[in-house]
Amino acid sequence: MKPRFKKYTIKKGDTLESIAKKLEKSVHEIKSFHNVFSSPDDYIATDLPKTLQELFIYPEFHEEELSLIPKVTFDAAYKIEVKPFQEKLFYGVEYIIKHGQDEHSIKFEISISCKERIVENDFVFTIDRITNTFINEEEVNTIADELAVKTSSVLYPLEVIVTKDGEWTGIANYDDIYKRWENVKENILKEYGGEWVEKYLSLNENILESESNVVTSLKKDWFLKSYFNTIYVYYSPKFKFITNADFPILPNCKSVRYEIEQKINEFIEQNNLIKIEQNGVLKEERSKSDLQNELNVPYYGVLYPNQNMAEGTYRSVYFLNATSKRIESLFLECSIQLELEKKIQIVVSLL
Repeated sequence: MKPRFKKYTIKKGDTLESIAKKLEKSVHEIKSFHNVFSSPDDYIATDLPKTLQELFIYPEFHEEELSLIPKVTFDAAYKIEVKPFQEKLFYGVEYIIKHGQDEHSIKFEISISCKERIVENDFVFTIDRITNTFINEEEVNTIADELAVKTSSVLYPLEVIVTKDGEWTGIANYDDIYKRWENVKENILKEYGGEWVEKYLSLNENILESESNVVTSLKKDWFLKSYFNTIYVYYSPKFKFITNADFPILPNCKSVRYEIEQKINEFIEQNNLIKIEQNGVLKEERSKSDLQNELNVPYYGVLYPNQNMAEGTYRSVYFLNATSKRIESLFLECSIQLELEKKIQIVVSLL
């Protein structure tokens, strides 16, 4: 069976650049591949962590070895399909947010089940938060963070409508969410007071007033975006294709667009896993100034055609069970370079 990685022992004097040159890979490839498998303490940001002793690297194979490795069984011509399941799956979720030199992490756990198939091509997935939220390894302890967590609890359990391609398109239990709000609001007001708390609740109440507002708000949810990421699609005979990926890396405007290559490894990985990768760069109509000002449409780029365009990268790796086609783990990283570089990393793993 093909191993998922090999290990490189870091020697005195090794740098990212020297290792990349030795292995004939780019620095980006070395970092990105290692970060898929490493623990959070061993993530590579700009340099090798001082305590890091081993690096996860790509395995290499000869043709005769590849012929012995099982291949992915597609559900149709070069297509993998969403498979319904009734039992709950439990995942650990971690976000790592980097902005310039600042870095923060958010951790929580969720459960997911495929509730039913509502029409021929759509499913309903039920998502629930099953633990408290931890920020920088500590349970939330500021009023602002506590309010954010308590108000967002109104959404769960959340039922999302998912297409046959694995993309979520709407919510199936809006009425239940709306009914839960009064109890959530009442409990918050018992615990917190003040004009700014009432204003905060009013903003959330405005979002909950319509289903479309709730869907628009949830489009910025990083877990939903990464887990339901249109990976259940047709792959060409070359097992790859070019497409676009939108990601809400900026909080106050619509998602930014990346042009990516999406590919599936035709060989089954170790532990009976299918590997899907997405790699690309920022491909936006909006200029750097547009994005710095978090505009939804090109403005400065139209007024000043010579405006600089922002740069950024996108990478994701998914590991699916080769039999059930369920996601066992995923790593997604996207970045955008404005005045400071902003980078989001998302790690989701079965518990």
